[in-house]
Amino acid sequence: MQPIILDLEWNQPTNFRSGGYRTSGGKLVFEMIQIGAVKLNENREIVDTFNQLIQPSCYTRLNPHIVKITHITPDELADAPYFLEAYNAFMDWCGDDSVLLTWGCDDISVFEQNVRYFGSERKLPPICDIQRLFAEEIGTPKERKSLRHAMEYLEIEPSEDRAFHNALNDAWYTAQVFAHMSTGNEKLGEYRLKAKPIVHQDKRHRTSLSVRKVTRGVPTMLKSRFCVHTPCPVCGRVYQLSQGYVTQPGRQYTALAQCPDHGLYYVRIRVVTHEDKQRYLERVAELTDEQSPAYVSTKLLQWQNKLNAQQKRAENGI
Repeated sequence: MQPIILDLEWNQPTNFRSGGYRTSGGKLVFEMIQIGAVKLNENREIVDTFNQLIQPSCYTRLNPHIVKITHITPDELADAPYFLEAYNAFMDWCGDDSVLLTWGCDDISVFEQNVRYFGSERKLPPICDIQRLFAEEIGTPKERKSLRHAMEYLEIEPSEDRAFHNALNDAWYTAQVFAHMSTGNEKLGEYRLKAKPIVHQDKRHRTSLSVRKVTRGVPTMLKSRFCVHTPCPVCGRVYQLSQGYVTQPGRQYTALAQCPDHGLYYVRIRVVTHEDKQRYLERVAELTDEQSPAYVSTKLLQWQNKLNAQQKRAENGI
């Protein structure tokens, strides 16, 4: 079998009310915008490359986060082929006797969903997980190391002219890691991948709730780590507030925070008295539906104006 290292880049909706998301009905979560791949010989040396940008037809507006990490611009995609043409070109390049190798399971899941959504009957070659193979080889089978970690572990220096988060470059780096591994190609079949279902998070999964007992005055508690460093309701990673808290009626306080991957989210603090007669802070984090750059920048500006007005009232004793 011809081993081929594969990597993808993809776009995602700017918000859950976008026309693209309504059109897809949630059947296409991430739309591919680049396929990068390298062919290897029996010595794991690169003998050919494939690099194809793809013009999106569902999520036609590039998510600002995707532009930031991939550096792919709308102008670069304007003349690129749509998915089916790019996919057929890739399959022709792979040939009839190939095996795809990827770093982790994300690429195969996204690839399979795009193939189904756009209606191609051509099936992808078998796909194997080099990330899992690497974990087994270094004796940490339950851990999934990033590609950068694997390169550092093997002392592979990144190239100045090969930026990460480019499908071809990441495929090239993955090939360097694979070339340093001692496990034979005959073991690849033990690491076959199956695509996993990909679904958008619904509203219930875009909200998180935490509770903390009030041990000091509420103004002091609002400056504590519990209130200032809050988890993204989607991924759970903790981020500091973008702005401070605005006082709301009914002993409530509201602020904004940002996750690099999932965007702007509200943080609401409510002071409640439980059955034990003790006061508690209930912190709710909820992802906003609208995530366009204009909305985010406008909302942050509005929030700062509210904070300024609140501070001015406090200084004047109002």
